[in-house]
Amino acid sequence: MTLAILALRLVVCTLSFPLFLLNLIGVWSWVCKRCFPYFLKRFTVMYNEQMATRKRELFSNLQEFAGPSGKLSLLEVGCGTGANFKFYPPGCRVTCIDPNPNFEKFLFKSVAENRHLQFERFLVAVGEDMHQVADGSVDVVVCTLVLCSVKSQEKILREVCRVLRPREMSSDEWSAAEDEGQLSRLLRKSRDSPFVPVGMAGFVAVLSYGLYKLNSRRDQKMSLHLIHMRVAAQGCAVGAVTLGVLYSMYKDYIKPRFFDAPKK
Repeated sequence: MTLAILALRLVVCTLSFPLFLLNLIGVWSWVCKRCFPYFLKRFTVMYNEQMATRKRELFSNLQEFAGPSGKLSLLEVGCGTGANFKFYPPGCRVTCIDPNPNFEKFLFKSVAENRHLQFERFLVAVGEDMHQVADGSVDVVVCTLVLCSVKSQEKILREVCRVLRPREMSSDEWSAAEDEGQLSRLLRKSRDSPFVPVGMAGFVAVLSYGLYKLNSRRDQKMSLHLIHMRVAAQGCAVGAVTLGVLYSMYKDYIKPRFFDAPKK
């Protein structure tokens, strides 16, 4: 086993040595910034195909946040190649920020393909320091696939709060967002993922039945009875989770593609 691990480490070190050398001489970062936009351009096509329904749902109410002029001012942090442009409402004024300047030509190509938008400017900056954007100057901030790769989520969220225009919430929005109790939240999550409470109920039911039958196990050993009870309870829970995952895959991928396709 030790020999196999040493051999595996040797292979990994050999393969990663060119990357280490490029990083040592300061070229690796330049290569990544040059090549990553081309990869992301291809990845965006596949990603939008899979997430189109969810993105339309998430961005469907953006126009409700428009300012007094009726024009929606939107800031996208970590814009990349402009993957979200086609989901924004018509007339939306878009400002983009990304630390990689090599995204600019891909971004302008996306702008040309989405004439319903009013493109403002592209800023080369990190999300943790957006000093080029004035305080309270935008209605909406969008960042997708960004917060998992920033250096400080706290700083970027603080910047987002700074650039957002203050907005008063209506009584309906306040009650929906803030006054949801624990019971209503639990019921809502149970409706969204019905197999979770089913699995929990099945797990408790199997354990209760096994404990009830504990005294009437006859000649069966206690350890064997407990093992059977544990396996049955875990099987019930795992089965419910598996069904839940399959149902989610059907709802998110299979149903939109084959059953909810727009009729021409």
